[in-house]
Parts: sequence; C-alpha cells; structure tokens
Amino acid sequence: MSIIEWPAGHEVAGAAIHETNVGVSRAAPEAVWAWLVRPDRWGDYYGNAWLVRSCGGRWPEVTLGSRFSWVTFGAPVTTEITEYEPLRRLAWTGSGLGSRGHHAWVLTARTDGGTDIRTEETQRGAASKLLSPVLAPAMRRMHQRWVDNLARIAESGRRP
Repeated sequence: MSIIEWPAGHEVAGAAIHETNVGVSRAAPEAVWAWLVRPDRWGDYYGNAWLVRSCGGRWPEVTLGSRFSWVTFGAPVTTEITEYEPLRRLAWTGSGLGSRGHHAWVLTARTDGGTDIRTEETQRGAASKLLSPVLAPAMRRMHQRWVDNLARIAESGRRP
C-alpha cells in the first residue's frame, strides 16, 4: 500500500512503471533529511545522479518550487519540488525524453532514534512504457542503493 500523496496524473493506477524501496537508518531524521534536500550532493552517495544543476528557486538546499536538471539512468531530466514537509516528506515531478514521473520520499522517525526511509516513483509516457521491462528492474536496484547509501552517509556523521 502506498503512503505517497500522488498528484493528479501521477497515480500508481495506469503508470508504466511504479517502484517502491524502503530502508532504515540509525541516523536521526535530521541527518537523513540534510542529505536528501541537497541534490548537488547526491553524487556523493548515489552513483546514478550526474550533472545536477539549479534551474531556479532555493539552492543548493531545495525547498518547495525549487527546480533542477540532472542526468539519471542516462537521460536528462528537469524536475521541480512539489512536496516539501521538513524532516518528513519530499517529492518532485520531472520529465525528459518522452517520459514524465513523480518521485516521493517519506521519512519516519523511529522510537530508537533512527529513521525509516521510503521512496516511490511512477513514470508515464511512451519511453517509460517501451523501456519498462529493462528500466523497472534497474530502477528497483538503483533506488535501493540510493536508499541504503543515504542511510549510511547519514549515519557517518558527515554533513553535506
């Protein structure tokens, strides 16, 4: 069951691709959040984020309405932060090369001081539909690495 607040046109039903990944960090939500809201530093722990550049709005720590471009899965994408609830929820919509998607993160504080991390993404469009047999499993693997490495870098005590 999804706990994501899907905007119109990005719901799970009818998506060419829908992937969910979860993880746990021993770090507090503040430490996880600090890395998540810095797309310019994603490359430090997520090898599938290249050439991240601001296109408008607050930067380098993003907030609601911030826009940025980047290359992921070999495709250039332009994104805009569409949901921003500090320490809890971050989401963006993006488009590029015949696809559009919505990617959301939910952080939940644990009673042991750590953080549950959940991310989900939907994609629509001709390219997503055509490439889904290859892209969906690759996305599942890469996003799990993103979650796991986000957990680890937050635990390291380093700050972005």
